[in-house]
Amino acid sequence: MRCEIFLYCGILDFNGQDDEIILDLLVAADELLIQKLTDFIQEFLIEYSCIFLQQSLIKIVHFITDNQQFNELNEAYLEIICEKPKLLFDSEEFLSLKEDALKLILKCDSLNMKECDIWKKLIKWGIAQNTILESDNMCEDTNNEDMYEDTNNEAMCEDEDINVLKKTLSELIELIRFYQMDHKKFMPEVWKYKHLLPEHLIEDIITCFIDSDIKPSYNPFLIRWGNFKIDSVLIDKDIALLLTEWIDKKTIDDKTSKGFHYKFNLLFRSSLDGLSSQDFHQKCNNKGATITIAKVRNSNLLIGGYNPFDWNNENITRPTTDSFIFAFDYGDLKNATVSRINHDNRSYAIVCHENYGPWFGEGPDLRVPDGSHTWQLKTKSYPKIANMNSVKIVDYEVFQVVSNVTEESS
Repeated sequence: MRCEIFLYCGILDFNGQDDEIILDLLVAADELLIQKLTDFIQEFLIEYSCIFLQQSLIKIVHFITDNQQFNELNEAYLEIICEKPKLLFDSEEFLSLKEDALKLILKCDSLNMKECDIWKKLIKWGIAQNTILESDNMCEDTNNEDMYEDTNNEAMCEDEDINVLKKTLSELIELIRFYQMDHKKFMPEVWKYKHLLPEHLIEDIITCFIDSDIKPSYNPFLIRWGNFKIDSVLIDKDIALLLTEWIDKKTIDDKTSKGFHYKFNLLFRSSLDGLSSQDFHQKCNNKGATITIAKVRNSNLLIGGYNPFDWNNENITRPTTDSFIFAFDYGDLKNATVSRINHDNRSYAIVCHENYGPWFGEGPDLRVPDGSHTWQLKTKSYPKIANMNSVKIVDYEVFQVVSNVTEESS
């Protein structure tokens, strides 16, 4: 009837209407191919998303799971849930969530929640789906000294309980990013449920925890990047993750990364703030560690460097082995080049000079002249990053690098 009113009068008022009626009307409009009405209802649901999530959280999550054709609506609601996951995971209704809906949430790379906390919520959800399982302590070992031993003592889970829970969670466990967990949390929180996991997965996780240089052989998902955001016209989260790994002196491997534990705060953008060294120093001095990155003209090449110290006007050199310069093609991060300081030339790793912008190495290996789009690249202190002595850049940005490490909730 409401579709008919809209068709004849073009008027629709949802004020005071039950959310279920609105959702049913959206499905009806979609089936009748009334695009204008479909768009109108989606816009209404998005505009008042906070209200609908507070009033009908589980109903909304089930709706977007079952009706993924409404792209804008789904993206908007998933974004809110992923940014504020406590709305769902701490809800009294969480345990009534359908499996397909939980799958949809767990597949999100943007889910802003510690992996260990996701795991604990998943276990509680699995137990709640089966009345035969009395509590989430069913698998807890009573003897802490034997906690990690593969024995068959009475403290271990009952076979019947384990089989029930394993069947319930089999497809959901595959969505947990175990490699992203802190190993200190993995042992007390996951090990007591180790019989739920495939044996080869357990072995692989333990091996990677023992030796961080070993890459996992089992894990189809990238890291969860949570609510990481960056104000940049040059780089995205994938490049930021690459830079994060280099700062930590690791090779880039999405499968073993613990995620974004740095914030990148934009300090300077040459297209907005100017090209003079004075502009650079005014914005970037005494800000701690920074990443400088530039786009080379008429190419997809990005170049830059990491300074673990403050920039200043004191005309000094700063010795370090933590700095680096880099170059990579925007569409080919796997072949990125990171160049770390030659130990014999470490005293010239960073150069601070009032008449220049960012300056790396004695060469100068990478230097930004005052007021110029032409950057100098003369190899000496760092291994070569490009087969040229200079490049013309379109724009460059400088980011303050701030540690974002927080202790995982217990």
